[in-house]
Amino acid sequence: MPNAIDLCSVAWAGQDGYVFLSVRDPSKSKKDSGYWRDLTFKWPENKYEVGEALDKAKSSKKDVYWCPNVFSGPHRDNDAVENINVLYADLDEADPHKLPKELKPTAAWRTSPGRWQALWQLDRAIDATTQSQLNQRLTYAIGADKGGWDITQVLRTPDTPNHKYPDNPKVKLLWLNGHTLNPVKLIDELPEVESIQIDRTAVAEVPDQATVLRKYGKKITAHAKRLIKARRAKVGTRSEVLWELECLLAEAGLKADEIVGVVRPTVWNKFADRHDEMRQLSGEARKAIDHIGSVTAKIQDNGQAAEELEEVIDVEPLAWTTFDAEHEPVRWMVAELWGEGEVGFISGHPKSYKSWLAIDLAISVATGTRFLGSFAAHKHNVLLIQEEDPKPIMQERLAMVGARKGLLGYEMNDDGTFEMWYNLPDNLYIISNQGFTINEDWLDQLEAWIMKRDIKLVILDPLMMMGEDVDEFKAFEVMSQILKPLKRLRARTQAAIVVVHHHTKGAGQGGAKDMYGSVALWAWEEAALHLNVVGMGTIVAERFSKHALLKPITIEIGEIKETWEPQIVKVGAANLYDALVGMEGGATVEQLVSYTGLGREAVDRQLKQLESEDKVERAGKRSKGQGRPSVMWRVKA
Repeated sequence: MPNAIDLCSVAWAGQDGYVFLSVRDPSKSKKDSGYWRDLTFKWPENKYEVGEALDKAKSSKKDVYWCPNVFSGPHRDNDAVENINVLYADLDEADPHKLPKELKPTAAWRTSPGRWQALWQLDRAIDATTQSQLNQRLTYAIGADKGGWDITQVLRTPDTPNHKYPDNPKVKLLWLNGHTLNPVKLIDELPEVESIQIDRTAVAEVPDQATVLRKYGKKITAHAKRLIKARRAKVGTRSEVLWELECLLAEAGLKADEIVGVVRPTVWNKFADRHDEMRQLSGEARKAIDHIGSVTAKIQDNGQAAEELEEVIDVEPLAWTTFDAEHEPVRWMVAELWGEGEVGFISGHPKSYKSWLAIDLAISVATGTRFLGSFAAHKHNVLLIQEEDPKPIMQERLAMVGARKGLLGYEMNDDGTFEMWYNLPDNLYIISNQGFTINEDWLDQLEAWIMKRDIKLVILDPLMMMGEDVDEFKAFEVMSQILKPLKRLRARTQAAIVVVHHHTKGAGQGGAKDMYGSVALWAWEEAALHLNVVGMGTIVAERFSKHALLKPITIEIGEIKETWEPQIVKVGAANLYDALVGMEGGATVEQLVSYTGLGREAVDRQLKQLESEDKVERAGKRSKGQGRPSVMWRVKA
């Protein structure tokens, strides 16, 4: 019996490029993040992965769709389609069994009782313009849904549940045969669709771009202005960038007709010269305003600017019992450390094992093993991008951490020889020293990698090698050119992002305040590990999470020669003296508080007791930059 992958293979036969499965979450509204998501696959290289995804879709709690066309880039965009082998239609209530013999579909499937969709295989490929015209003519000729014939159309996937209805009926493939149609014959025989002239009368009613930009000035971000000024659009990116620009303008407070006036002349206007250009742009502008949660405005169908309307939100406070009725638990990617989809830092001074911990984190999540041997991790696909260490060092560190987790090693034979064995995960992806930069082009590519490989954790190491002409001490530049783009990427992909970053030389406050650059970094993080070296091979990691208040942890790294064997050390009140013994050069009260987990008063009290017993002494003062220097304590010789 034919199935969904067989149907897809007919539509995508003989083509190379990108194909899409789309997922709609029926539990969310269109305004919610994660309501709609496109899954991208390279075809035919990823045919097996497509099949796996379709198998999982059979029992999914979400609606799963597929697009019959193959695209030249990793975005479902009109401009990214060249040759097409099929026609298709959302038949709605048009029964495929009753269609004329000469228009019998190659494949038909029932989406719900009394509703169908269909696909016609062509005996030769045609260009996108011809296909679009034929698809529209075919749709009108058979009485199908007049909105279901465009290039980027998605259709329901056979064998998957339809969550539009309470009983979730299964989408059923009725038949899949080898019947083909001749497109040349269709051009001659299908009735013409009544020509629709482009209505340009509305254009004059939309404010011109220059006027709007002068009106809002600095309220429009520098990134939005760069998009407006762009002169070339990368193939396959127009839909996504147009939406981003519309949202940025909505954030600045523009009305719908003003958004249309700004985006219409840009290279991102994918609706240019279409008969419904103004309607499409106006609709997108209103959606962007709704999405941002600002003021909505409506441009009437004839293009006349409507009166501005302020959206009145009907909201009532909820009783706690109601608010908690659908309880959403914390979803940890790494227990008590990093939540799913969170952004944040691993930061520390040079030689504080930042990159080592990043590698341990990457392998732990990729394999579902414990981070640092202590914190449970859920298994996900991981992408590690590093721009600091040469390849031999990266390979050596990966091997040492992998050996610690049982992924590779050797066994001695009775005859004195030994055998090497490897069990490396195939879901840890690595990009090393390829010039990755946090800019528009690289972030587009990063998003494509994330979507194609279903990446749930991205690690960027280090930040200072990835900023492009950004002054790290200017909050506006850091926020607009680095932090906001990364959070937007997270919002679109739901992937967690870990950024490895340095502490300022000589800083001594501890934690996020020591990070090199603007205070904007501190405000941005949702999870973090801030590292301080307190002794030879010993670090204190200050944990930050928006989920919980977490105590610092002490990590004993030891001497790294052939093995990576970090240990979480539990230090208590009884051995404050032992802690000082291990702190070469002594420590401040602040460092002892972090190291032991004791309160400041308890540390002060014990230090006075040890001093009275002639076991410790004051060893000068340590400057923290601004402010009074801190007293250093050390074991008395």
